[in-house]
Amino acid sequence: MKTLTIKPAIFVILCISFVISGCIEEKYIPETTENEEIILRITASLSGDDSETRLGYYEDGKAIKTLWEYGDILTANPSPGSNKNAYTFTLSDGAGTATGVFECKTTPNGYLPHNYHSNAWTIYYPGNLIKDEADYLAFSYNGQVQTGDNSLEHLEKYHSIRLVCTDIETSTGFYNTFIDFSGEQANESSCLKLCLSGLPQMTPAELSIEYSAPSGKNSYCFHTYNYLTTWWSGAGNPNSETSNKMTLKLEGFSPCTSLTAYMMLSNYPVDLHAGGTLRISVKSDEGKKYICEKTLRSDATLEGGKLHKISGAGWKETEIGTIDGFDNPEEGIVVLQEATEGQGTDIVIMGDGFSKSHFENGNYEKIMKKAYNDFFSIEPYASLKEYFNVYYINAVSEEDHDAVPTGLNGAQQGDAKTVFNTEFKEGSTNITGNDNAVVAYAEQAIRVKGGKGGTECSANDVSSRANKALMIVMVNVECHAGTCDMVWTNGSDYGDGYSVAYTALHTDEEGRRWTMLHEAGGHGFGKLSDEYEQYQFTQFSTEVWNTLDTQHSCGIFRNVSKHWGQEERNAGWSFGATSFEDTDNSNVYWSELLTGGYGYTETEGLGIYVGANTYNLFFCRPTDNSIMRHEHSDDGHYFNAASRWAIWYRLMKLTGSTTATAFKNSLNEFIEFDSGIDIDIPTTRSTYVDEFTPSAPPVLIEGEWIDGELILKQ
Repeated sequence: MKTLTIKPAIFVILCISFVISGCIEEKYIPETTENEEIILRITASLSGDDSETRLGYYEDGKAIKTLWEYGDILTANPSPGSNKNAYTFTLSDGAGTATGVFECKTTPNGYLPHNYHSNAWTIYYPGNLIKDEADYLAFSYNGQVQTGDNSLEHLEKYHSIRLVCTDIETSTGFYNTFIDFSGEQANESSCLKLCLSGLPQMTPAELSIEYSAPSGKNSYCFHTYNYLTTWWSGAGNPNSETSNKMTLKLEGFSPCTSLTAYMMLSNYPVDLHAGGTLRISVKSDEGKKYICEKTLRSDATLEGGKLHKISGAGWKETEIGTIDGFDNPEEGIVVLQEATEGQGTDIVIMGDGFSKSHFENGNYEKIMKKAYNDFFSIEPYASLKEYFNVYYINAVSEEDHDAVPTGLNGAQQGDAKTVFNTEFKEGSTNITGNDNAVVAYAEQAIRVKGGKGGTECSANDVSSRANKALMIVMVNVECHAGTCDMVWTNGSDYGDGYSVAYTALHTDEEGRRWTMLHEAGGHGFGKLSDEYEQYQFTQFSTEVWNTLDTQHSCGIFRNVSKHWGQEERNAGWSFGATSFEDTDNSNVYWSELLTGGYGYTETEGLGIYVGANTYNLFFCRPTDNSIMRHEHSDDGHYFNAASRWAIWYRLMKLTGSTTATAFKNSLNEFIEFDSGIDIDIPTTRSTYVDEFTPSAPPVLIEGEWIDGELILKQ
């Protein structure tokens, strides 16, 4: 047997920065005979102390493997797009020390193995699990279990290293070669150390850390697999699954009031933003849950290859884990229906200000299912129901909402703590809430039960689907109030951003029905404007008209149009010497429905009615009344034809069910659909409408799609 000795190589794993530098001291090819075994040998030296564990983490923030142990394996691969030519080096000497000798036995058959010489070596640890790029990209950080307080043993299974050699100009092998493991061509797991104190006496069973980003930032910052922006060809694509929550199971713990836990994170940096919230949760073996929340004062990045420390104290006890859909999604998320037409688009219903008692007595479920049934109770949604995936998710608040209704309209805000922080503004019908938290619950519903048959959704689709979903939040206050936060972008002509429709429970169930349909069906999904006129404007700029043109092109507010005519001139408007074309059937936005001979003028009075978009002049609506004008009036209990067209088109585009390239090009398809449904248009107006203030206008939030991700503009 011949032995091929590689000159001692320093194998230093320092944080995230190290590069393989190779220089050939002497071109040496060992003399071999056919079938003669050769031992390739690497001496790998680690920096570290004599820690009892094989994985040590220093207080200066560097994550370092300190001692070698028998069974340690490195893989060296000269063509990392495949594992065909991977070389496995196993520790043969130096266990328990910082310097180990690794050997690889091979039979060259008269020559060195194929591809042994290379200028593109990639080395992986642990070599028994990672042979090539595909293995590295499939390395998962799910399922971690720590056994005992302050234990590091579990980290071995979740600690990975990838070292890339890109600066060797000449092909080389592991002989007469000095290799320096330092530089920037390395990827390594990081570790999160959690030092938790001040807990009530308990036996911990599970720990999780959850991140909620400020508006416009991404909460899904934890990569659950190794992630690379560039990788060797042949490996396939990285698994880009991300989460806003990482969980560590705890076993073998004694009753305690403090604990130290370690959680491995992927190689990819975790970006946290000022104003975001970190929530640490500890569950006991008795089913109780304790929460500590921290608001970040500045931006922070948890870099790969380093140790990051977080402390936790000031715990709040809660027992919602068994029923809340975010913490217990298997039981707390209910699939109400699965789409059977098109690709499907999502509606997620939830409530705010409902304490635990509402779940125990069935009241929450009743309200969720009523919202579901009400949404599909009128056209066009009744005939389009099969295109939607619909879920409700348990959202448990610490307390019932305590806002006090001020008569029929609106409420005076209280101080109850609710899961979505909904607030009422006295003297109005406006509701505000924490949209980020609502979206996080919607993502949880889609993630866990958004796949076929209520199974898990593909990880790559969760964020994209949630960012185009309709979220309905029923607020546990009995008054007339509702507001829709509507995201719109310039990336499509069908309003491809999400909406959050907040609706109070109203004074009766019918009132709740029509308010919810106005907010969720009209504003939320249809991206429609209000058709009422509320304000007398003494000043006006044509820039407002230009804004509506932009909104139309992006798929929102298609049920209102610019208006200029005698009404504006009678009110004294002239814009100086400027003249505008009077609005008529040929130039109003829905002119095709008026001039095409479809009968809408006769069946629902479709035409041009001055006053819309909250203006008493300058804008017009398609019908005298509709659900977008007076939803509490009997003759307003329908969506007019212009609104139905906008709703239908948006749904067809979201679900991939039309080949129309633009809104107006879809007219014939819409007419074919709409002529086949029965529109019940009441003709008698009740006085009920006069008792209620119009719902607050929608809140427009502008965003844009960048690399498949919705980014909200600040």
